[in-house]
Order: sequence, then structure tokens, then C-alpha cells
Amino acid sequence: MVQSRRIIKLLGILFAIGFLGCSEELGPERFPTTNVTGTLTIGQQPVTGGWLMIDPGTGVPGNLRIARIQPDGRFALDKVPVGRVIISIEQAPIGPISSPYGMIGAARFDHFNSPIRREVPDHRDVNLPIDLIVEAAKLGQSPRRNRRKKNRPGRKPEAGGADGASVAPSIPRTRIVYRDGMGQVHLNWPLEKLPEALGDLAGTIWIDIEDLEAANNVGVETMLREIFQFHPLAIEDALKDTHVPKVDDWGKYLYIVVDTLDFHPETDEIRLHELDLFLGSNYLVSYHNEPTEVLERHRRNIEREPEGRLKFGPAHLLYRLLDEVVAEFLPAIEHLDNEIDDAQDEVFHIPTQKTLRKIFHVKRNALHLHRVVIPMREVLNRLARDPYVQVHTDHRIYFRDVYDHLVRIHDIIESLRDLISSALDTYLSVVSNRTNDIMKALTLVNVMFLPMSFVAGFFGMNFFGDTLMFVTPILPKAVLFWLACTVMIGTPIGMAFMAWRRRWF
Repeated sequence: MVQSRRIIKLLGILFAIGFLGCSEELGPERFPTTNVTGTLTIGQQPVTGGWLMIDPGTGVPGNLRIARIQPDGRFALDKVPVGRVIISIEQAPIGPISSPYGMIGAARFDHFNSPIRREVPDHRDVNLPIDLIVEAAKLGQSPRRNRRKKNRPGRKPEAGGADGASVAPSIPRTRIVYRDGMGQVHLNWPLEKLPEALGDLAGTIWIDIEDLEAANNVGVETMLREIFQFHPLAIEDALKDTHVPKVDDWGKYLYIVVDTLDFHPETDEIRLHELDLFLGSNYLVSYHNEPTEVLERHRRNIEREPEGRLKFGPAHLLYRLLDEVVAEFLPAIEHLDNEIDDAQDEVFHIPTQKTLRKIFHVKRNALHLHRVVIPMREVLNRLARDPYVQVHTDHRIYFRDVYDHLVRIHDIIESLRDLISSALDTYLSVVSNRTNDIMKALTLVNVMFLPMSFVAGFFGMNFFGDTLMFVTPILPKAVLFWLACTVMIGTPIGMAFMAWRRRWF
């Protein structure tokens, strides 16, 4: 019954096409597109290579478009979706870009972090010149950055404005928690008395530096160099947000890089935020460019239980912080698992291009998460095994516990990647089966019309009228009739024999 209805629908479509005519394509595209050209520059200098990608924004139908950046900075793409799009750059020779709002690295323009948003109009040809200096300035002026400058409860207004929201801060926010050698905890130790606290070798100090990208790093660099006497290379690594998780041993202190993560509220892409840590004999320094929920929660835990969190020294404080950082991965994995479950449900019900984009979206996020977990696992493994002076032997077992958590998270991510690959294979199989059903229905329609075509063609060869006349040479109609019958019967028999010899069936 269902097959009959499909055949009737296909017959109706075929007759409609026959009456209305058909063009090269059966109707327009499902969404409006256009051609886009432009140049990619850094100021007056063109970007000399790499790839430029245009991805449709939230609510914009379309597909990802990719083009190579020419040596003169030009690029050209076709079938770009019309509407709000996200433009990103991959594998391009882009160094740190200096702007009035701070240093912007090449990683800020990749497929996971790009801030470039453009509105593609519905025109025949669109020109989109892109200057990364201008885009870096827009990044510093975006509403999201301005929200960071607004006052939060317990924070003093910044100099230069009534509410501190209109002027970039000249001094980064530095919060110091200090437990002195006598066991007394100071939750807001003043910055000017930091050298006094560092001189207390029996104490524990946590210095949290929140340096917004719109602020000047000169004050932070001076503090790290003069007060803590960190090596210039370690300071340079901390101020540049371009490193994978790692641990460096500088003798008197350890330099550790880890990543915290969250999801972009619009694109639902995983965003990574670098967290730089310096671990000394009696201090822990954390440096970051954005407000981080992990650090805020860590501080609240210290305020709730100051004695239990600080009395075991800075290494134990580092363990508590890394444990909370790793715990952030589990909600992210659960979120990706729910997304792939929804995609699998769509695959078995009504698979569409949106389903395929969702699968690849989860696949990108899982791959990005996997690239972070691998080096972080190595960092925890080194903290748990290597004989660092700053990490007491009794504390290594705690880092071993966090390392075990990362190993389990890595295994879960591997299972998630297998689910994603399985969902993609299932999608392709379902689409292929639907295509086979359509071809089966079309074949049945073709078979239905074959007898009519044969009768119309056979009796239309004029063997039975007076219009078939040959004067020279004289050919009887009977000879022509049987000759045509022989050709018509012998041709399919010969084709069947050839297919059998070639083992086509």
C-alpha cells in the first residue's frame, strides 16, 4: 500500500514536469547563496597563505565553504550562504597582532575561536575585505569585553570613569590569599605587602592575576619579573595565550599551563581558556586573561574552608585547583553525549542536512577536547611521578588521583568518538537506503511504461501502411519487418550474454 502511494506520487511529479518543463536543475537551491571575493590583510600587508572558511551562523541555512588564500591575500568562494556568517582562518602565517586592545594571536582567528562576524547580503557578487588589525580592535570593543569591565559586587570602580566600564583598566585585578606561618588566614592581603608575605617561608600564598586582554600587560610583567624574579622566557610564555598544556621546571619554581573550557552561548562550540600557573616553595600564582568560573569557585571554597585548604601548602592548593579544572571536562562530555544521542534519534527518524551538520559539530568539539586532554594527562603524570622540589612526596598521590580521572575521561572521549563515527556511518547508510528506495520506485514506473513504449514504437514503424515505399532497390515489407524483429530481439539477448560473460550478474 505504501509502495503504491509512492508510485502514484512519482507519477504525479513526472507528469507535472512533463507539462511545466524542466531546466538544468529541478528548482532553485534550498537556501540563498552568493559568490564572495575579497582580500585578507594585516594592515597594509597581505596574508600570504592558509585557508579561509565561512560557516553559517546560528539560524542561517547553508554549508561550510573553504577557499585557499592566495599569495597576494585574495580569496574567492562560491555558494556562500546569505546572512550572518562566521569567518575563520586556518594554517595562515599570522604572528601576534599588536592593537590598542592588546596582543591578538593567530589562535584567536581559528575555527574554534574566531570573532569575525559578517553579514553577507543577497547580491550576485559580494566583496568582503578583511583586515585583521581592524578585527582585533573590534574584539577589544565587543559588548562581551565591555561587560567584563563593569563593576562586580565587591570590586572597586576602575579609574577614568564613573562606573569603570568605558575606560580600559590600567592595573589588572590582583587578589591575594595569605596564610601566615602562625596559621592566620588573610583573604584580601594587600598587593603592596606581597614581598612581606613571600618572605614568610612557612606561609602559603595564592596570588590570582586577572589581566583582561584590553588591559596593559606592562604592570603584570613588572610584577612577575621584579617581585617573583621569574625568568623572562617564562613570563613571555605566560603573557602569550598560544600554548598547549605543559609543565616546565625552572629550579626554584614550576611553570604550568592548563586549559579550562566552556561552550560558546551562540555557536555551542567548545572554547578553551588558558590558565598559567607558577608554583613555588610557598606560593601559587595563577594568571589568566578572562574571568574563569573554576577560579571563582576555588576562591569560594577557600573562603568557606580556609584552614583546610591552605594549611597543607601551595602544592596541595595546586592539586585542589587542577582537580576542579579536570572536573569541568565531565559536564562537557555529557553535553556532547546528549547531542550525539539527539543526532542518532534524528538519523532513524528524518535525517536531513541539519543532522549531518550536528554530527560534524559534535565531532569537531570531541576532537578539540581530545587534543587538550592528551597533553593535560602528560602534565598530571609528570606532577605525580617526577621528583620536583616544590611537590612533596606525600602530595604526589593526589596528583596521581587527578591523573587517573584524566585517563578515564580520555577513555570516555574515545568511546564518544566511536559513537560519532557510528552515527555518521548510520546516517550514510540510511540516506543510501532511502536513495535505493527512490530508485526502486522510479524503476517500477519505468517498467510500467515499457509495454506502452514498445507498442507505440513497434506499430509506429509503418510496416502496415503505404508510406514505406522503396523504389530502388525494391525491398519487400516482409523482409524489413522480420529484419527489425530480429534486431529488436537479438540486441537485448546479446547485451545479456555480454553482461553474463563479464559477470555483472
